Amino acid sequence: MLILRLFYYSSFFLFMGNWFGITALNWFVFETYHSAIYLGYLNFARLIPIVLFSFWAGKLCDKYARSLLLKTYGLLGFIIALCLAVVIAVFEPSISILLFLTFLQGIISALETPNRNSILPDLAKEKNISELVSAHAFIINVCRTIGPAAAGFLIARSLLPVTFYLQALFLLISFLLILPVNIQRRVKRTSKMSSSSLQAVQKVFKQTRFASSIFYSSLVVMTFGFSYNTILPVLVDHQFVGQPAVFGIAMSSAAVGAIMAAVVLPRILKVMKEEKIFYSSLIIFAGSLYITIFEYRSLFFIGLFLIGFFGQWLRSSNRIYFQNHVSEAERGRVMSIVLMDRGMIPLGAMIVSFLTGKFGIVETFMIMALCSLLPIVALLIKACVQNVRSRFANEFRKNQKHTNTG
Repeated sequence: MLILRLFYYSSFFLFMGNWFGITALNWFVFETYHSAIYLGYLNFARLIPIVLFSFWAGKLCDKYARSLLLKTYGLLGFIIALCLAVVIAVFEPSISILLFLTFLQGIISALETPNRNSILPDLAKEKNISELVSAHAFIINVCRTIGPAAAGFLIARSLLPVTFYLQALFLLISFLLILPVNIQRRVKRTSKMSSSSLQAVQKVFKQTRFASSIFYSSLVVMTFGFSYNTILPVLVDHQFVGQPAVFGIAMSSAAVGAIMAAVVLPRILKVMKEEKIFYSSLIIFAGSLYITIFEYRSLFFIGLFLIGFFGQWLRSSNRIYFQNHVSEAERGRVMSIVLMDRGMIPLGAMIVSFLTGKFGIVETFMIMALCSLLPIVALLIKACVQNVRSRFANEFRKNQKHTNTG
């Protein structure tokens, strides 16, 4: 249990540091260059490594000791964060230097996240995977709530360089906390481990009923649903003109919903299967996007709370489903592909930004809600087709039987 606590403490400082860095860097770039385009470039550089390096991340997880990789990524993350802090505090960096360092941080994140998720079930064999994943999600959402607010407090007091140094300090603490963690591999390396991440995922798709459906549904909802953050300021400005405080409350509503969801989920999983939670959450999440377009403040905040709550259930039930249906030997490769759905958010951000300019903010949120429901529509169509085929097959067999007896 000590090892598990150290892991959770390490995650807390890691994600807290990351949020300090993201908030401070976005502010620094916008204040320095006054360019929203540069902000887009910055977030693209941070997230595109998820798509580029996730395949390698999974391979490394299953080939080498995950605890050793965790320490390696932690040390590299600290070094890059320290370089960023020094560059901003001492020099006047160009945007290309900032993009390069952000890209390096994105690579570490792309490699580290699948590894951290893959090692989680090995830390406490006696605990249920759903409890471990939910507790980890709780930590992530607490950091997502506190981190930007704390960083904003420091930035408002002209302590921007301190914010970057604190990021480096938090990552150093995270690295030191993970040093005692040593997990021995229980699976011997065989020729089967030479299979690629895609082959490992295809195997899971064939062996489990809902795996492919959940994976592709996640890609769709991450693209059209979870990109709501990008245009939420536009919706707030449209619905509540001259009330900037509403935006902060809206973000807090979503964060509180996500934290509560992480606390409640383990109890729900005792009476409800992961796939049912996933699809139920998807439907309510899409409906919640639609709720936010009404110009009633209380309804707007309720919609954001539900988005945070069921968005967290949607993500966590996805992760738990695959953790429960994949072998330890292939967990790294499979989880690296599953976690690639995060890489769809930048694409979604570009799409919804274009739709907002083309059709308007309210219409865009309606389109997002409808597109998020496409996986459910596809499942219903598939079920209807299978039902029709089954009935035709039964009728055909009956006719054949009558023909043979006649």
